[in-house]
Amino acid sequence: MNDDAHTRDETVADFFERYASALSAVDLDGLAECYAYPSLAVSRAGTLAITEPAATRAFFGENAKRYTSAGITGVRIRHLRPAYDHEGLWVGLADLENLDSDGQHVGTELNAYELTIRDGRWAIAVTSPLDAPA
Repeated sequence: MNDDAHTRDETVADFFERYASALSAVDLDGLAECYAYPSLAVSRAGTLAITEPAATRAFFGENAKRYTSAGITGVRIRHLRPAYDHEGLWVGLADLENLDSDGQHVGTELNAYELTIRDGRWAIAVTSPLDAPA
């Protein structure tokens, strides 16, 4: 754990706003900065260790094609439901609301997150897309 593990220069809500903005813009560098390394993606399909920013960029670059082809051009993250928030560790649920080009809500994905503090900012250590198919 780094020395500033308990120093918060960013709130969890601010983090999710930053993350949603990067998702909406398909800002691959911004998305890579939202993750701790190593981190872990967990779903019904299995687990995947994410060891470097290049893997995050590649995943979101490829995944963006699927969303844009479905008419999804933005994301809004709402209804943060923390189960634990203490001394640099946040564990909880969040709704990722997919938006069309008019900003209209077209679907919601439920994700679980474990966040840690990295360089004074929150970063995703574990992500679990709970709606993802097996």
